[in-house]
Parts: sequence; C-alpha cells; structure tokens
Amino acid sequence: MLPRSSLFRVLPLVAVVSVIVTASLWACSVPVFRYALERWLSDPYQAIVFHRGPLTPAQQTLVKNLTPDGLAGRLHANVAVRNVDLDQNPDADSLALWQQSKGATLPWLTLHYPAAAKIPGVVWSGPLAEPAIQQTLDSPLRRDLVQRLTKTDSVVWVLLEIGDKQRDDAAANLLQARLTYLTSVLKLPKLDPQDIVSGAEEQLRLSFSTVRLARTNAAEQVFANMLLGSEPDLHEIAEPLVFPIFGRGRVLYALAGKGITHENIDQAASFLIGACSCEVKEQNPGVDLLLAADWNRLFKATLAPDKDSSLLPGLTGGGTKGTTLGKSNETGNTAPENTGAVEIVSIQPTEPLTPRGPLAGSRLWIGGLAVALLVAAAALLKRR
Repeated sequence: MLPRSSLFRVLPLVAVVSVIVTASLWACSVPVFRYALERWLSDPYQAIVFHRGPLTPAQQTLVKNLTPDGLAGRLHANVAVRNVDLDQNPDADSLALWQQSKGATLPWLTLHYPAAAKIPGVVWSGPLAEPAIQQTLDSPLRRDLVQRLTKTDSVVWVLLEIGDKQRDDAAANLLQARLTYLTSVLKLPKLDPQDIVSGAEEQLRLSFSTVRLARTNAAEQVFANMLLGSEPDLHEIAEPLVFPIFGRGRVLYALAGKGITHENIDQAASFLIGACSCEVKEQNPGVDLLLAADWNRLFKATLAPDKDSSLLPGLTGGGTKGTTLGKSNETGNTAPENTGAVEIVSIQPTEPLTPRGPLAGSRLWIGGLAVALLVAAAALLKRR
C-alpha cells in the first residue's frame, strides 16, 4: 500500500493530469466566436408587468406582444413575460422588485437580466405602453449588430461614450488602431474536421467592427442599460467603456477608461478568435443581450450570403469604413445626428487569412503533456 505521505504528494499531480486530460477531451478547434454563433442559445430576459386587478383588453394586448404569440415571437426576441398582480399577495421576490420601482404608475413594465446571468436589479423600467415594448425588444443598432455578427464580423466592439469628445476620440482611436493591427497578425485556428458544425473552413473570417454609441441616444437607451448593467458599478464609471460582442449577441466583458489598453484588447480578441477550449456556455465569461433575431435561420443565410436578404428588412450587408447611422446629408452620405450618433467602422484584413495559428494542433500538444505527466506520476509511485 502507498504510504499516506506519498499519497499526498502524488494527489496534486494526479489532479492536474485529470484536469488537463478532461480539457483535451472537451476542447474544440472551432473559434469561440463561431462556436457561440452556431451553438450557444441566447438566455431569455425576464419582463415583469406589475398591475392591480385585471388588465384592460388593451393592456392585455400590450402584454401579449411580449409573448411568443405576439411581437416578441415574430421578432424571435429572447424574452419571457409574467404578470404580477399586486392585489393577489405576490411572492416576496416579486414584491421586493416592485418596491424598487418608486414613483411608478401602474401598469408598470420592468426588464431583468436572464436568470443564468445572476445579475440583480432592473435593466430598464417604464409605463406599459407600445413604444416602451418596441424599444425593449428591438432598436436600430441591435438590428445592425445581428446583421454584422451573422454576415460580416467576428466581433463587434461597442464603445459607449461618456460625452467628453477628447476622451471618447482617444479611446476610439486606440481601439481602432489596435484592432487594425490585430487583423494583420492574428490567425484563426486550424479546424479539426470532426468539429465543423456547418459550413466549411474557408467560410470562417477574421473581421472586426467598432461602434461608437452616445449614452444620450434615446433610441438605444435599453441597449445601453444592458451594457452598463452587465457588470457591477459600470454605471458609476465616468469613462468611455468598450464591450466586445460576439456569437448570438453575447458581451464578453467591459474595458473601462485606462483599462482600454493594447494588452486588454489583445487578450479579449485572442480569446474570441482562438479555439473554444470549453463548449459549455455557462463556463465561459459573458452575458447575453436581448436581441431580436431568428438566429438559426440567419446563420443558415451566412452559408449563402447573397440569399435570404429579406431576413433583415431595411438593412444592407457588409460594413464600409467610416459608415455612420444617422441623418442623410446633402451629398447622399449618412451623417451622425447632433445627439445620440452611432458610428460604425469595419476593420478587415488587407489580405486573405490562412486559418492556422499558434493554437493549431493544440489537442495534440495537450494530449502529449497529459501523457508526460501521467508517466511522471507513475514513476513517482514506483519510487515510493
């Protein structure tokens, strides 16, 4: 029998070997952004309608628009709704949520993060009305995000401006310059044929977009609130914030103020472009956003990009450097509005990329390391 002292020395090594072997078995050669687009279903946001007594027929119609049988279903928005009648002794959790809505006029609509995100508080709240429901479910920038993530871009980097032109411009210039550089040096991992879910290896692309969003943009207020609430205390940071968005509208994490650095941008980009080491969404960083999209159908459309353009009416595919969303000027180009402008800049490689990189053959390397550690563990046991 192995002495207890020897056993305690061996156990940590065995544990490390077990973790590495497990990781090698579950590793996937598909880039994170692509695997998320193909496989990770969006978690539903929770909409709550507070009221007292029965709702009127008109109010019931508004609530129906938040269900699969209403506007939310037609838009394929990841949202679920429930009614809370305050006259019917609601549960303690619902009552606590209502008590946060001070000065609210019933019926009152509140929007909350998905349960899987484990983020307390309210994303947005307002009177139950048709404009509020439409803005909760969809917005121009969110539609454009869907277009880009399914057709043109690996990752969309949203810069949420603070309103200080000098600091906003500095953050935007740093971000755009670094992403331009990264598209020239980053390489996509070589795909293992058994990992290809749909499409082909040559359909993978390395392409980034940067989006500048003013916090004063009324049409994007719900979307801005989603970003600001995705991590604690972001509302309190008086600095520009950058959010990498990928997959089916999942925000990785925020880069704030002085944290918008080459190193942090590189780290986020390398993770999203690199091979998916863990296929379980809940074990990866990030929070899902509320977007209106039939992702399964849209993803199939990427296999034939010239077809199914009707899936996103009113939007055109592909990004052009310097494109902005806003009012048209006399030259026919689009120009940002005075308040709440949204500027989108596409960043693409200057030459075709070979889908190979430092992560190519990672499974073989990990497997070899695991075997080496197992041999070392066996030798140690033999000596004991």
